Amino acid sequence: MRKLFFALLVVVLALNSVAMAVELEDMTKEELIAMIEELTSDDAQQEEAAEEEEAPAYEELTRGSKGDAVKALQQRLKDLGYLSGSVDGDYGGGTSSAVSSFQSQAGLKVTGTADIETQEALFAGDAPKAIVYEKLDYKGVSRNPSDYTGRYVKFDGKVLQVMEDDSLISFRIATRGSYDDVVYVSMSRPESYSRILEDDKVTVSGAYFDLMTYETVMGASVTIPWIWADLVALR
Repeated sequence: MRKLFFALLVVVLALNSVAMAVELEDMTKEELIAMIEELTSDDAQQEEAAEEEEAPAYEELTRGSKGDAVKALQQRLKDLGYLSGSVDGDYGGGTSSAVSSFQSQAGLKVTGTADIETQEALFAGDAPKAIVYEKLDYKGVSRNPSDYTGRYVKFDGKVLQVMEDDSLISFRIATRGSYDDVVYVSMSRPESYSRILEDDKVTVSGAYFDLMTYETVMGASVTIPWIWADLVALR
């Protein structure tokens, strides 16, 4: 509509010009419409060309990639709060984990690889900032669970057990030593999932949900904190 108004304005201004009036006075209605369409078409083509010139050309970046493109990626991740490491132009595990966190937050497929779709979302003006996760206070959660409901937490641990189905993956993870301060972790199964196995060392980020009570193979009842994870990543 704006383009059509602009084109009509040009014609009106031209009609007010004596010189142009002489040229236009004999034009038919169809010829005037054709002139407006031509002006509108030229305007659209110029805008499209300008947009193409402004749009950056991204290339897929993954572990092992190096260079200025990686530096730009790392700096953007750092600005949004996903990367805490250095901007060194070397796409390593820390950068991959930061990309995975962004993909999870942005609703993209979590791969740890900065493909073109991920970079377009990352460098967009409305890219989501990282959630601020607090360190898991295991005793605090166990003692006063209602105080922590919905709070975002992050912790490292060792996987003791993995339970999978088509839509959900759950883990029991020891957060201290080999078998102490165990947390129950659940997450929706990602479209692209690199399996987490028993004894893997992982970093978990997510929201405290509730307490989980389960029965051990020896028949004992155990209650532990339950975290709904945004991301479970290998360390």
